[in-house]
Amino acid sequence: MLMLGTAMLPVPAAWAAPEPVLPLTVRPGDTLWGLSNEVLTGPAAWREVARRNRLPDANRIRPGQVLQVPQRLLRVRPVEARLVLVQGEVELAGRPAVAGEPVSAGQLLRTGAGASAVVELHDGSRLRVQPATEAALAESARLGARMAPQGSGGASEEGWFAGSMRLVRGSLEVVAARLLRAKPLEVQSPTAVIGVRGTEYRVHHGTDQGTRTEVLEGLVRAEAAGAPQAGVDVAARFGAAIAAADSPPAVVPLPAAPDLSGLPPRFERVIVRIELPGEPSALRVQVALDEAFERIVSDERVAASAPVRISGLDDGEWFLRLRRIESRGIEGLDATHRFNLAARPEPPAPAAPRASAQVGVGGVEFRWAENVEALHYHLQVARDAAFTELVVDEPQVRGASTRLTLDQPGSYFWRMASLRAPQGNQRTRGPWTDAQPLTVRAAPPAPTSGSSADGMQLALRWSGRPEDRQQVELSSDPQFGAGTTVRAELTEPMWTLPRPEQPGTYYFRYRSVEPDGFVTPYSSTLKIEVARDWRGLWLLGAPLLLLLL
Repeated sequence: MLMLGTAMLPVPAAWAAPEPVLPLTVRPGDTLWGLSNEVLTGPAAWREVARRNRLPDANRIRPGQVLQVPQRLLRVRPVEARLVLVQGEVELAGRPAVAGEPVSAGQLLRTGAGASAVVELHDGSRLRVQPATEAALAESARLGARMAPQGSGGASEEGWFAGSMRLVRGSLEVVAARLLRAKPLEVQSPTAVIGVRGTEYRVHHGTDQGTRTEVLEGLVRAEAAGAPQAGVDVAARFGAAIAAADSPPAVVPLPAAPDLSGLPPRFERVIVRIELPGEPSALRVQVALDEAFERIVSDERVAASAPVRISGLDDGEWFLRLRRIESRGIEGLDATHRFNLAARPEPPAPAAPRASAQVGVGGVEFRWAENVEALHYHLQVARDAAFTELVVDEPQVRGASTRLTLDQPGSYFWRMASLRAPQGNQRTRGPWTDAQPLTVRAAPPAPTSGSSADGMQLALRWSGRPEDRQQVELSSDPQFGAGTTVRAELTEPMWTLPRPEQPGTYYFRYRSVEPDGFVTPYSSTLKIEVARDWRGLWLLGAPLLLLLL
């Protein structure tokens, strides 16, 4: 057995502590015989009290006189604790727990992975049962209890409280009331007893790292039952790790609180991502509905340098708490952050144009994967990522796609948000998607045409970059569909081909394929008139051409 007890009590060598004695103040009308029936264990107890206090006459005690009474001679009356708060899946004695119900000694309290509870003891101390914890009320009793004097209301009791909690696994946070107790308020684990008077501390127990405690206020004494001579005092802002019952406690300063100053006050994604660049330690991350962290809904341990991701939260206000965890499992000082989650209705998923896409001026098709909860969507296109220079603002787009005209080349950004029908206090518009960068390229310059010196060839030229490939078309159809169309792919911005055999009107256009695969829009169409005195055969000697009918 390992024991941690208050350092304020005398601790003789080898824990040969004297018998605990408590003071009892005599009231008007009290007699030792009467106290034996009300406060002491029985009629025989008054004689020992008289001897210990060296009373010259056991039949005479004075009002205001303070008698020293051995604790074992005080009458013990069990008192119930109360389960004042239940959050999530909590069981008491094998059945669903209900806030407000009494808790008796021996009843096992179990919290789920995303649940918590608060037990209030008879003296007002609060035991915050953390997620994934099993604990039981080990003792809850009043010693030497007696009714308050007449005229004081008669509702309160005097006496001393004795209470303890048994921690099977998980974590407890203790906020002890500053009242007189018969003995220190204790939390017992399979390898430790941790007890203090009037303080705030945490206790954790697991099979992997034994028992750990962190003192936030007050002072405790840590001592292993197998090595009492190695006992140490643990002050506020220090912690102790007890690996086994025969191991001396390892006392270390509590790790400093992480820096959360860079976190935003608002998150707009269903998965809340916490970025702590350069954080070297493992973390315990908790989210609660209240600032006191008594209604915890999420509790995770995150490895050093691992991303912090929190899911399953509804929209609304939340409280975040992070602690560093050192190598022995001791948890550090708290860093807290209040934030608002506004993630719904979720935005649609952009499909096209893809991020950083390049398109030509003119009609641009925007496509997305729809949100089934959305009534319609809000689409914006802007010149800047902050969307202060809007060029398109469409607040009621329906379906999964729309086509917009962007007739000015340059850099753009686009984003979307889902809107739903009004329902109570819910927001109708959800958060925006991330800004999607988009580049609009200018249309290729118009080509020029001419004839060779002998009039047998048609020469076409246009502006182009040497690193681009050129795709060209010559057709008798202005739509380049019906009729006779010739297509080719070239390595330079010029095309020389035999003049068509048939006179008439022909049409030419081109587009460029850039090294990264981007294909520009087609150029404007060049209209070419072929005179009736044309000589030669169309396409004769043009090995680069592909004739498509």
